Amino acid sequence: MAETPPIAIVGMSVLFPGAPDLDTYWRNIVDGVDAITEVPADRWDPGFYQPDAAPRADRIYCRRGGFVGELAEVDVTGFGVMPSSIPGTEPDQLIALRVAAQAIADAGGEHRLPADRQRTGVILGRGGYLTPGLVRLDQRVRTAAQVVRTLGELMPELGGERLEELRQAFTDRLGPEAPDAAIGLVPNLAASRLANRLDLRGPAYTVDAACASSLVAVDHAVRELATGRCDVVLAGGVHHCHDVTFWSVFSQLGALSRSQRIRPFHQDADGVLIGEGTGVVVLKRLADAERDGDRVYAVVTGTGVASDGRTAGLSNPDTAGQVRAVRQAWTAAGIDPSAIGLLEAHGTATPAGDAAELATIAAVFGQSEEPTAVLGSVKSMIGHTMPAAGVAGLVKAALAVYHGVLPPTLHCDEPHPALAATRFETLGAAKVWETDDRRPVRRAGVNAFGFGGINAHVVLEQAATRGGVEVSEPERVLRLSAPTVAEMGCLLERDDLLSTGDTGRGRIRLGLVDPTPKRLNLARKVVAKGRPWRGRNDLWFVPEPLLGAGGGKLAFVFPGLENEFEAQVDDVARHFGLRWDSPEVTVGDVGRHGKGVFQLGRLLDTALRGLRVAPDALAGHSLGEWTAMAVAGIHAGDEVDAFLAGFDPDALTVPGLAFAVIGADARVVTEALEGQSEVVLSHDNAPNQSMICGPAEAVDDFVLAFRGDGVISQVLPFRSGFHTPMLAPYLGPIREAAERYTLHPAKLPVWSATTGRHYPSAAIEVRDLFVRHLLEPVRFRGLVENMYTAGFRAFVQTGAGQLGSLIGNTLHDREHLVVAAHSAHRPGLPQLLRVATALWADGADPAFELLPGQGGGKRGRAVRLDLGGALVSLDERVRRAFRPVAAKASTLDRIAERNPLAAEFSGLLADTAGLAAELFTARSAPRLRPLNTELRVSVETMPYLLDHCFFKQPAGADPVDAWPVVPATTVIGHLMEFAEQAAPGSRAIALEDVRLNQWIAATPALDVPVAVVPQGPSRVCASLGEYSRAVIELGGGFPADPPAPWTFAAGDERTPDLLAEQLYTERWMFHGPKFQGVEELVAVGERHVRGVLRTPEAPGALLDNAGQLLGYWIMSRLTGRTTVFPVGMRRIRFYGEHPLPGERLDCVVRVVSVTDAELEADIQLILRGRVWAQVEGWRDRRFDSNPVIRAMDRRPERATLSEERPGRWALVREQWPDLATRDLIMRNVLAGAERQAYADQPPRRRRTWLLGRIAAKDAVRRLLWTGGEGDIFPAELRIGNDSSGAPTLSGAYGRVLPELTVSIAHRDALGVAIARRGPCGIDVEAVEDRQESTVTAALGEGERALLGEPEALWFTRFWAAKEAVAKRLRTGLRGDPRAFTVVGADGGRLTVEAGGARYPVWHTTIATPAKKYVVAWTENEDDH
Repeated sequence: MAETPPIAIVGMSVLFPGAPDLDTYWRNIVDGVDAITEVPADRWDPGFYQPDAAPRADRIYCRRGGFVGELAEVDVTGFGVMPSSIPGTEPDQLIALRVAAQAIADAGGEHRLPADRQRTGVILGRGGYLTPGLVRLDQRVRTAAQVVRTLGELMPELGGERLEELRQAFTDRLGPEAPDAAIGLVPNLAASRLANRLDLRGPAYTVDAACASSLVAVDHAVRELATGRCDVVLAGGVHHCHDVTFWSVFSQLGALSRSQRIRPFHQDADGVLIGEGTGVVVLKRLADAERDGDRVYAVVTGTGVASDGRTAGLSNPDTAGQVRAVRQAWTAAGIDPSAIGLLEAHGTATPAGDAAELATIAAVFGQSEEPTAVLGSVKSMIGHTMPAAGVAGLVKAALAVYHGVLPPTLHCDEPHPALAATRFETLGAAKVWETDDRRPVRRAGVNAFGFGGINAHVVLEQAATRGGVEVSEPERVLRLSAPTVAEMGCLLERDDLLSTGDTGRGRIRLGLVDPTPKRLNLARKVVAKGRPWRGRNDLWFVPEPLLGAGGGKLAFVFPGLENEFEAQVDDVARHFGLRWDSPEVTVGDVGRHGKGVFQLGRLLDTALRGLRVAPDALAGHSLGEWTAMAVAGIHAGDEVDAFLAGFDPDALTVPGLAFAVIGADARVVTEALEGQSEVVLSHDNAPNQSMICGPAEAVDDFVLAFRGDGVISQVLPFRSGFHTPMLAPYLGPIREAAERYTLHPAKLPVWSATTGRHYPSAAIEVRDLFVRHLLEPVRFRGLVENMYTAGFRAFVQTGAGQLGSLIGNTLHDREHLVVAAHSAHRPGLPQLLRVATALWADGADPAFELLPGQGGGKRGRAVRLDLGGALVSLDERVRRAFRPVAAKASTLDRIAERNPLAAEFSGLLADTAGLAAELFTARSAPRLRPLNTELRVSVETMPYLLDHCFFKQPAGADPVDAWPVVPATTVIGHLMEFAEQAAPGSRAIALEDVRLNQWIAATPALDVPVAVVPQGPSRVCASLGEYSRAVIELGGGFPADPPAPWTFAAGDERTPDLLAEQLYTERWMFHGPKFQGVEELVAVGERHVRGVLRTPEAPGALLDNAGQLLGYWIMSRLTGRTTVFPVGMRRIRFYGEHPLPGERLDCVVRVVSVTDAELEADIQLILRGRVWAQVEGWRDRRFDSNPVIRAMDRRPERATLSEERPGRWALVREQWPDLATRDLIMRNVLAGAERQAYADQPPRRRRTWLLGRIAAKDAVRRLLWTGGEGDIFPAELRIGNDSSGAPTLSGAYGRVLPELTVSIAHRDALGVAIARRGPCGIDVEAVEDRQESTVTAALGEGERALLGEPEALWFTRFWAAKEAVAKRLRTGLRGDPRAFTVVGADGGRLTVEAGGARYPVWHTTIATPAKKYVVAWTENEDDH
């Protein structure tokens, strides 16, 4: 036998019960997670489960197993598979495709595969079982024909036409027929489809060796690599068959566990539980993996395959065949079997199987006095995955070897007696895998023994550690998107956040690298504030993305020479298969440094484009501009390479010159340089950075002078004279290169930092500018400004250094994104991961799956695969509705009168005839069709929305100020109506997964896009834009078997303290008459409430009333966060026609769970003693609320959000940390143009601006109320600004105001305002330590003498007093605080002199948990 080289496992992925990916699988294994569940109803009908009946082929005595269920999702379009072909395709083919792509990504991505795809193969173990696709085809062909034939033979009077109707009705229940998709049922396509979609051109086939299939596939793969035909092979197994016929085989054999538990190697183990799953490993010769720098999970050192041969029977496992396979593998490995540390056994938990395997283990590995190794079986956690069982164990063992952890096996607290005769033990909990001198290397074996006597074994060992190489796991990235900031907040509160990931749909995005608990807490705080956050702590949160739909452009910006250069891209080059010779660079060696900068820029550009990050333009700083030109294709790459190869770096050294960086504006530097000619400005980098160049001694002098003025300055280690006229005598080599280069049209616009514009297209101008930019200053600040004006909003620094900080300094507080593709602090791939995260958060779509560990095939919307195989049936309502009338007695009936057997057969035929009649007389199932239309939302088309306005406003107010919104329950009604339009003649009888993403406001009017997409023979997905969506079930009529109404013990409830009418008269609810349907509050309990509803006329109002009843429970039982709005419902089912307006229903609400963020409830609506509708999983999002906010909601005409302080001014403290609540407060207080003014504020300023407006309106209303005015709504007051910026006040909606003056101030989370009938002013300032320069600028010597202690507090009082007087005079400080002089300080009052007049100013201190503030106000003294 030819020697087999060691084979490295360099990538893996799985989909097993409870484990959608590799990380979860390992975590479940280590944590001992039992993923066994009962059989889902869609796999096989519960009626087959008859554990106590006499044995029969269609009776199963076990109903527990391992199922992947909803984890079986694949982004088929991402693989180029048309969604329309999915129903006709075996699901396991698509799952194998997904898992294989993820395994390749785990191995480093497609770029790590051989360039010659003929060198990559795929071999999968797969059984020839009745899989879901074939089950449906068998039902369509054989079962339908059998039904028709049998009925035709028994009832020949039916005739061919009616029998065809029966066949059609039967097959319609299986979904649409798709002949063109039939190829998807060919069994070997599990491997062929994978090779086709991933472009793998080596051997691609499946093997069937029963339960040994996937290890036999690994054995084949090892041979492909050993012979050299392949360089990489994907191997594994796939099994997704839970058809009842498959279970029947094991039931008839008695192999299933009657205890419903799978207990490998337990002394009382009584059988197997069936599982399912797929696993794929990426294999490569170890030498190649080490050469390429791959991560190696484990090394395959030997494989063995053997058959039992002739034995007593096919069903009896034979130890001889097992022993041969195991010994063969260890012989191939050249290792003594006693060196093993972990054996992942076949371990089916059948008594015969376990006993035979333990005998094999004893024979091969021997016995020891004390256990020296661990025995385990992952089947105890996921069940027996049949052809995939071997790879399930192989992946487990490889991860154990890699992580150095010995995993547990479940349910083996009392081991099989034969275990004592081995060297193994089982573990109940994971433990560290220690090595020692006797066993310095971790080694494992994996068994897979197939039914019928085919056996396989694989030997694994730990990869040798290479010196200096540190292996680390790829970092996790959490990506979330949501339609609103509030929904984003909800996502961050989910318990399953990290296990779900990439959650939500919407424009607002959040990306977080390495989501630790600390970083997640930061993310929650950032989202609560609602302001953009870009990059700090590896967090990006963007409410308004700049790219994609945001319309902004992306630029790559290449750095020039900087103080530091250490290229951290070896891993990038390996991962993307790029040539990279790490340059030897010494900073100050201009030529070699420049060459390294150029090479690094090109490499990063190629890597970024490999991630599908495509710039709209290129730019460069200094020599980086040449990199940009080469990347844009202006200069051919081979010519550039040739120039660099022959270039003498020492030719670009200008003796005697020096550069210095100056921390000041270029205008300041230019003024300082005037009057001399030695030193010149070489770089205008940013508002706070310039560079100069000249003779070293002169540059030193200027640096010292600038430092003397407090300006940070530093001499740099460069001597080139670049970007100055002093370089001219040394430009010979560059001029020659410029003339020699062949010029090509730019593939992308290149911006010049010399001109601040695009590079010209004429060759002579390009050559001229190529040289010019070395002789003229770098005008980088102007370049950035011009690019921003041209629409560029995102900048990727494509090289080493700190160039991005210059862009940030230039753009400062304008919305922009800067992210570096290279970092001196981490390797290249983790930094590229941050680039991808940043760009994604701002609206781009980089290919995360091409980075290590980022999930290989999932890019678009995943499709849930149908793994079911339930029987075809019509519901009971249809059967009853079409029960045939009594017929004349047949011959069989007459015989039945005398013969009991004939009587039983006659009854059976009667039932069959009844079913047939139902099929014949029932109308055909509606043909579903896609629907795309629009829904006009406005108060004109939906006038009833005027009674569903969130905010109470004065009579005659513009509806937009009241904010009419479509109720969530009305939205549900629209979804149902559009679903019915897609299937004329059908009724919407149930909804699932109802998502209410954001409110649909009716003002201004809008047209909402509607989409209805069929999802099966009787289900559609209906959506209203990004606002809402639901899956809707359609039928010919409503189910006739409603659940029983819920009841509660009298002792568990009490009579409510409130009358139903008070819900509306006292504005517990904001709803107007058309939505007022709660007629009686009957009872309230700890977790429930009951009431009586009278059906209103408005669409959706009845379900809305149920929500109102829930709202009453919330407000009566909870102490805070009582403002709620529905965000989703798990399921709604209807059992009859919608009640008519005026009909009374009982309503019962059961509260299921309450958290700080959400509340969940179930609801029943009962009409005449029968459940009409049942809602499960009604979810309400809870918003910040307290008695003050609730009072403002209920009576805005008399309530305020502020507190009145001594001195009769208003103080409002922010009581709503989340953005969604702030938005509601804003809409309640502001009206008309004020809301637009709020929207026009920079996002960071909106918070304080709103606080000031709230305080101002409250101050004015209190002043008017003290004068005898009645109710005043905030909307009746409008706060604006005059030309000087001072606040103005006017009335609205007929409100006539006296002459009043208002003054406003705000700081952090405080807003203050004062209103008077004469001049007044107010200010608020934070108490902070000030720099001496600030104090000197603000106060004269006399004022400083008046300062008390502590100085920080008194300075703040003085400053606030000056501001208050300046506001009273409506001038502001005008940049001259000394023009307002504090001339007296007497207790709580200061005196400020301005313009020859003196003004009394009162002050007070406000303490908050964060800091102290001073409020100062002024007015006419006789008013105080």
